[in-house]
Amino acid sequence: MDYQKEFKKTLLSKPHCTLGKQGITEEFILHVIKLLKRYKIIKIKALKTIASKSNIDSIADEISKLTSSYLLDVRGKIFILSLKPIKEN
Repeated sequence: MDYQKEFKKTLLSKPHCTLGKQGITEEFILHVIKLLKRYKIIKIKALKTIASKSNIDSIADEISKLTSSYLLDVRGKIFILSLKPIKEN
């Protein structure tokens, strides 16, 4: 699997899941793990009620640690996680 192509495709796609006002729950983490196993690279959108510009980085970092994944990109309230790191060419 070419992770570079998958990353570009994921950038243009709709978010795979949404982090809602309940925050980072065990159910949400299990759902993200299931999505990562299926798609390898996923996009997550955080709602305004849970995320702001100042705390979105810490939220994305916490989710990546809890799911044992890699944080690839944070843009606004949307971030991208991957099972494996992307190697720069």
